[in-house]
Amino acid sequence: MPPIKKILFVVAFYCLFALPFVDTSNAQDQVEIPSWEVGWETSMDGVHELELSGEDNILDSVEFFVANERMIDLNLEITIEWDESDNIPIELEYDESISVAASDNQTFVIEISDVTGFAFDRSPTQSMTLLLSAQEIALEQAISTQEIDAEFSVPSVFELAIDSQSKGETLYAGSSVEYTLFVTNNGNGKDVIKMPESSVKSCPSVIVEGLDIIRDVELDNASTSEYDIRISASSSQPERICEITISIKSAGNGQITSTIFEIDVVSNSGDDDDRITPSNEEPSDNSETQLTETDTLNFVGFYELIIVVLFALSFRWQKRC
Repeated sequence: MPPIKKILFVVAFYCLFALPFVDTSNAQDQVEIPSWEVGWETSMDGVHELELSGEDNILDSVEFFVANERMIDLNLEITIEWDESDNIPIELEYDESISVAASDNQTFVIEISDVTGFAFDRSPTQSMTLLLSAQEIALEQAISTQEIDAEFSVPSVFELAIDSQSKGETLYAGSSVEYTLFVTNNGNGKDVIKMPESSVKSCPSVIVEGLDIIRDVELDNASTSEYDIRISASSSQPERICEITISIKSAGNGQITSTIFEIDVVSNSGDDDDRITPSNEEPSDNSETQLTETDTLNFVGFYELIIVVLFALSFRWQKRC
């Protein structure tokens, strides 16, 4: 066989046997190409921080899409849940059954909400995994399933609370007493006490001392700290009930919170012992005494009148005899 014919024969033989394998490989690739796809419409790069509605309720939403490249409608059963390893009370609302028309791409919404105050109980550094499963249904049979997931976190929330308690001491004019302040961090992260201030109502000679000890103090979340302050009254302060307000500001959210309490200032002057307090019962006692005396006098006058009449009748009868 001439060399040229031999070469052509080898090439033809190779093509004859290699072509079926090439076609089969291409056919397999075409089968593996997904005919529909589910994915996140909302950008989920990194961790998605949930939004708050008001001061403590979570209210947010994210979207996912379904692309149907088929020439027929696509019916899917959707299941969305939090990772079972975490006990997460955040509620999810979505369409459990969806249908996407042929050669169409549709977007669907997941409503995320919580009214239990969960944002205050969980650290913003702890992420939560959301799992979405889309299962294709045809003739009431599951055909194929696709899954996607995303990471979420609660936002940072801040809340400082302040309370006060008396130590049972009596505040005399010219002296001072101690009060205890309790500052609690109800947020889900650290917070700092700012702008401790006081105001005194109705008592210009009463002052609050020692608030500087709580200025710029950092508090861990879910913790309470105690601080002692002193309340002083000058010697010229008269006896009076004073209303005292202690307020602080949260460095996290800038909100101001206060505690209000009343304290009695007792005068230590000796003149107070000489005060005469009138009795409310004296007028009624005097009235009752006067009434009794009047009734007695009236009764005596009536008795004397009867004696005089009897005496006159007796005298007249003796005269006739």
